[in-house]
Amino acid sequence: MADFRRWLTVLAVIAVMAFAASAQVGVANGSANSLLACTATAAGTPELRPEGYTELAGDIVISCTGGVDLQIGASIPTTNIVIYMAPSVPITSRFLSSNGASEALLIIDEAGANITTGATGGFGPQAPQVLCTTGQQQASGGSSCNVIVGKDTSGAYEVAVPGPGNSATTAQNVYQGKIGDFGVNSVTFYNVPVLPPATSGVTRTFRITNVRVPVPGGSLTGTLQAIISTSPNQTLPVAGTAINIGVVGPSMTAAVAQGSAFQQCYPASYARTAQIVFTEGFATGFKTRVVPGGINNGIPGNATGNVTYAAEGTNTSPALQNIPGGLYGGFAANTESGLIFPGLTGTIGGATYTAGLADFGTRLKAVFTNIPAGLTMYVSTTSATQGSGFVIGGTSVLPFAVLFAAGGSDGTAAASPFVPVAATVTAAQTSDGLPAIALSPNSQGVATAVWEVTNANPSAQDVLTFSVYISYAATSATTTNPYGLPITGLPLNQPVPNVAMSYAPEPGGGSFASSNATQGQAPTPRFAIVKTQQGDWVTINLCQTTLLYPFVTGASGFDTGIAIANTSVDPFGTTSQTGSCTLYGYGVTVAAAGNTAAQPVITGCDGISNPLPGTNCFPIVTAGQVGTILASGSQFAGFQGYVIAVCNFQYAHGYAAVTDLGIRNLWSSYLALELNNAHGTPRIGVAGIEALIH
Repeated sequence: MADFRRWLTVLAVIAVMAFAASAQVGVANGSANSLLACTATAAGTPELRPEGYTELAGDIVISCTGGVDLQIGASIPTTNIVIYMAPSVPITSRFLSSNGASEALLIIDEAGANITTGATGGFGPQAPQVLCTTGQQQASGGSSCNVIVGKDTSGAYEVAVPGPGNSATTAQNVYQGKIGDFGVNSVTFYNVPVLPPATSGVTRTFRITNVRVPVPGGSLTGTLQAIISTSPNQTLPVAGTAINIGVVGPSMTAAVAQGSAFQQCYPASYARTAQIVFTEGFATGFKTRVVPGGINNGIPGNATGNVTYAAEGTNTSPALQNIPGGLYGGFAANTESGLIFPGLTGTIGGATYTAGLADFGTRLKAVFTNIPAGLTMYVSTTSATQGSGFVIGGTSVLPFAVLFAAGGSDGTAAASPFVPVAATVTAAQTSDGLPAIALSPNSQGVATAVWEVTNANPSAQDVLTFSVYISYAATSATTTNPYGLPITGLPLNQPVPNVAMSYAPEPGGGSFASSNATQGQAPTPRFAIVKTQQGDWVTINLCQTTLLYPFVTGASGFDTGIAIANTSVDPFGTTSQTGSCTLYGYGVTVAAAGNTAAQPVITGCDGISNPLPGTNCFPIVTAGQVGTILASGSQFAGFQGYVIAVCNFQYAHGYAAVTDLGIRNLWSSYLALELNNAHGTPRIGVAGIEALIH
């Protein structure tokens, strides 16, 4: 497992590199007093999932140099910054209040990066992150946090300090974005102070982060751009700048690898019937909730308190995900959360949310249908087993996911605690060594399993595989339904559809409505199903034998004797079976007036209420016995054609004798042909070996 302290060093290097490139305070070389010049760049161009409604766009960094020195104690000029998405897609950053104030943030001078610069005394990147609680209000309806021009402790740099009436000990440097004031594709940061750097070698930066967008719907199919507008423009001259902040990547793919078929007359116990395989579309398609190591350090993760569950660890180190610019590289690029800012929370619908903190990691869902009564389905509670020393939610790059919900939904409401589903079947009991739990289908035979990603590799295309198991008892071979209770529409002797696979939550799962899919509402993340991904999860064959009698006649003075032997008693240890046969005739009825079409059926005696074996039904054949019927004394009287016999036991063998009545002049006999009407490959086990022997 990767050393966590080494990862902290890597994260610090990432932050230093990002800061050095665009946010350096620099060394004073005297006053430049030049024109203020500002440029906007993208800190990153992440790939966006085509299924995602809340995809994190790349950060926008505005860097300014030059400008004139301001008088000490003077008010710092402010501007309103509006970011528009192009193409015009709604911004889905989470609302933290009903007026559109959101988790989108603007951070001045990379506050909180804790990088040493020329300015001393806790300014710039060394300053704590302090929220301006009034800066998000419209200029006409609110006021900016009052910050004025001051000096750092060395006296060499002009810095922002709290002004009269501002009770903060440090000038506010984090501003909250308000969504929708200039269209649903816009986020506005009001009354942002712009202190000209003035001093040569000094750069002032404004980082905009936690901007989320929806990809499904057709508008965003390629590159996402941000268009920047400021007012007044002369205070921050970057108006009209367009930069690339995201590109749509390939879709996730999913498939079912079905195993061998089962026979209904042989019991199954925690036997694997299929594997469900999810493959991410690109290297950062499967994301953990937060950076590995956890955020159990005072950041509220949900409505009930701090995140402490094993999937995110119990590390008490710094938050790891509140460093400006730290989202671009390594594990941080592979999380559903953005820049987590504990100082900004909001309560929506009774749940309290933290700016930047996602509700959960990537979730993968499988919806099973046609689960019959009498059969118990199980799913593995984890993806394929990892090696020794693997820690769920740790810094291992081995992909891993754990079962979160097993039943009929995508999971619990947003902001609720993560509670992995405890296995009820041990790894020692299943056929491939994974712990499992039984699914509980609804009245329509439908059940849902949802797994959450807890470990992922940001540098490789991950594949997560889950197992599906079944258990059932052997049932009487005299029933045509192998599971006991009648099940309408269950396909037997062929693969049973269907398991549908997708990301979760999605509107069909009930966790959120399609009407708020592109609004700044919980949960985060959330997804659409952009393409159908499904497969068959089991094949169970009836224990049957199908025999063909090529010529049967009971017409014009002739008769046919039909015999069927049940050879499930043998020296090979075959399980004894008992059942009857249904005979289907295909041919004509011979009559003086001309032949007429006829398809008579002789039902097995276990399928009628008033059986007369050999007359109105075919006898029940016990193991080691032979059942017979004469065409002339049954529904085949007057019939001539071929007959297909379907017997509800595996080892049937047929014989027929055709004679004239009285057996005076004609005797001809033959063995019936065995037909294979089952779809799928027989399961190789005891039953499979016996089938090969027979």
